[in-house]
Amino acid sequence: MREPSPDKQEAILATALTLFTERGFAGTPTSLISKEAGVATGTLFFYFRTKEDLIDTLYRRVKSEAAQAMCQGLDKEKTAKDKLRRLGKNAAGWGIQNPAKLKFMEQFAYSPFVSTSAHEEGMSHFLFLEDLVRDGIRNGEIRDVDPSGLFCIMASALSGLIAHALLTDDPAEREKIIGNGLDFIWFGMKA
Repeated sequence: MREPSPDKQEAILATALTLFTERGFAGTPTSLISKEAGVATGTLFFYFRTKEDLIDTLYRRVKSEAAQAMCQGLDKEKTAKDKLRRLGKNAAGWGIQNPAKLKFMEQFAYSPFVSTSAHEEGMSHFLFLEDLVRDGIRNGEIRDVDPSGLFCIMASALSGLIAHALLTDDPAEREKIIGNGLDFIWFGMKA
């Protein structure tokens, strides 16, 4: 049996990311992914049994990467406000550096093409947010509201904030946009 090549698998995943965000799931045949990745279709199926398996793998990976980026340095912050601000800056920075991955996450967040198990695993990477919000509610820093609804509002606000920040190439202007946006998000959440 031949050994898997990480380079080929990475090429397939990178190509699939680009094509899925440009063309959607139905508009992206595996033959096109293979062709654009420079591998045979049989090679694609060596790494991913089905197109659904490919999208699930990509979804899990992107969600994990985003969550890891978001929680960097949170343990250094003391208050819910500071933790949420750090989280927001991390999320914005990751989204600005990875616009295709952000678009993929948004595009497939509620997609029937991503399996239930992949959705659940993807969301499991963000469980730390629930603890953060519940601690903030318990400490009287955050409004006593349903955390899952708050997450939806935060995710939408951060998505819009990142999209707005991507409209400029000026780092100072981006920082200002992100700072103002994070202030706005915090004022909507604080107790």
